[in-house]
Amino acid sequence: MDGAILSPYPHYSWLAHWITIHSPRVFELHENRHVTHRLLLTTAGDARITWTGNGNDAVFQSAAGDIGFYPCDSTTHVFAITATGAFEAYALLLPKNHLSDVLTSDEVRSGGGLHARPVFQDAVMQACLSRLARVGGRRHVSEEIGDELAARQLVMRLCLIMGGRAPDWQKDTSVFTAIVMRQIVERIDSHLAHHPTLEQMSHGFGLSPSHFARKFQKSTGVSLNRFMNRRRVGLALALLRSGDIPLAQLSLDLGFCSQSHFTRLFRGLTGCTPHQFSRAGRPTGE
Repeated sequence: MDGAILSPYPHYSWLAHWITIHSPRVFELHENRHVTHRLLLTTAGDARITWTGNGNDAVFQSAAGDIGFYPCDSTTHVFAITATGAFEAYALLLPKNHLSDVLTSDEVRSGGGLHARPVFQDAVMQACLSRLARVGGRRHVSEEIGDELAARQLVMRLCLIMGGRAPDWQKDTSVFTAIVMRQIVERIDSHLAHHPTLEQMSHGFGLSPSHFARKFQKSTGVSLNRFMNRRRVGLALALLRSGDIPLAQLSLDLGFCSQSHFTRLFRGLTGCTPHQFSRAGRPTGE
């Protein structure tokens, strides 16, 4: 989906764990004052889930691929899983007020609120939960862009399922965070010879091309294409300083369609041609 700014309320405070039942038994999770919402992805087997709230029991059957959303309330809350055989699930525990903070930060209109959805299937949420499950349970801060985007998409998708509306990204005037900007530059530098397109870059960061372009321009002051050309010329300057490299080979290695194209761009950014720069950087008398 069309992503946006990274929320100032990231998923670092979320807790996660695996629930594994190898023989017939009951697994119970009791009320936790630090946790107000629980997401459960059943990954193997099936089980009966009993959710107790407001003094009433509700029973649901969950099979592999099912997702359950269980918001707690101010009353005693017990969440029990009864499995008759092998069962495995990934549980994601969100602390108090976290969902509402994320929705407020990202300007997501949540409609009638976040209500219980004990058993349902959704491909987007399943993909997000599966992504988070691969790093499941670790409590230290992760700088993986995929993890944070998956967490944000998970929250927004849940809101949309509950009848909410996504924010208007056309009005987004924010910049990329330092972490994201660093990863964007690293990706650009590692693919300079292939000249990645706007579509490829935006897809890698969970944004639409137009949204990525707006945020990138706001973050750097230049377009993505101009920024990449500057990085290519910057690399060319370093290579020309380090040795006598044939310009035809250098232009090819940096992904230019021709040596003349490379020369025009180089001169436009530096004020001299690659040949002039190379000659100026050589020792006198060479």
